[in-house]
Amino acid sequence: MIFFLVNNVHMLDIFSVLSVKNYHTDIKINCDNNKNSSFNLDPKESPDILVNYTKIEIENPYNNRDIILKISKKQKGVYIWGSLDGKNLYVGHSINLYNRISSYFMPSILKTKARRVLRYFNKHSFTEIKLTIYIVDYSTDLKELVKLEQHFINTLNPNLNVDLVASSSGYHEPMNQEIRDKLRKLRGVSVFIYDVNNFTLLHIFDSKQHMYNSINIHHNTLNDCLDSGRVYLDTFFLSLDEIKESSNINLLTLDEIKDLIKEKRDLYEVKHPGAKAILAEFKDNSNLNKEFSSLSSLAKELKGDRQTIREYLNGTRSGYYRGKWKFTYLN
Repeated sequence: MIFFLVNNVHMLDIFSVLSVKNYHTDIKINCDNNKNSSFNLDPKESPDILVNYTKIEIENPYNNRDIILKISKKQKGVYIWGSLDGKNLYVGHSINLYNRISSYFMPSILKTKARRVLRYFNKHSFTEIKLTIYIVDYSTDLKELVKLEQHFINTLNPNLNVDLVASSSGYHEPMNQEIRDKLRKLRGVSVFIYDVNNFTLLHIFDSKQHMYNSINIHHNTLNDCLDSGRVYLDTFFLSLDEIKESSNINLLTLDEIKDLIKEKRDLYEVKHPGAKAILAEFKDNSNLNKEFSSLSSLAKELKGDRQTIREYLNGTRSGYYRGKWKFTYLN
């Protein structure tokens, strides 16, 4: 195993953590060196659970979000919020762990107080909270993941879970039958799009590919938003899981969500008056050279990923973008 030091705390390298295949392998990350915690989440053995997982405990999770990111980005598993005295617990699962966990830290979802766990965080904050993550093999299917969540619910009897039955759908009561039927018919991995200001569910795309084709979002941008919890266009929170903590639903048609995203894109560029102009030079044909007022307008024109284009601009990537374009900042 390879160790490195983060905030004066020894921590297993993430690749080593995720390579562990032994059942019930425990890796504790005690980020605030609290020696007085009586919180214990070791479940009883269950012959029905056939899932390999790695257990990671993080105290003071709000101030250790960087560690959570390194551990849970692009991972699936079960997460458990618990008070340090072990009296208050909440169990959930996700196929997109960091994105899901990071949503709890967002003021816009906390202020909804729509569920018992959110009301608890509003009252007590995250200072006396421990986050325990059980990361499963990425090949684990949703059925087995839900079974693992149900195992922890049965074992721990968490008082902050209103519903003690784990569900793969995550449906809450305001979602009507028509939407439920639609989700059951979807074959791809659905993408939920929320208004980050109040966590209203605005649209459900059938799959990532459907979203690419519908709104011309670059796959790198979409994956970055899903993996790191980045807010798209300062407006939209994207998730592979339904955010059960929000009961607000105002579903838009495909045309309506496309119009709204277009509107936000236009505003997003205007919101950055300090943007630098860029010269895009086309290889072997200067007649196709063009100036752009900002990185956003360049990415929009080429239907490219902003981060990738920025890397060419900063010189961290060499050569021509897509084998055709050379970019230069203009003074």
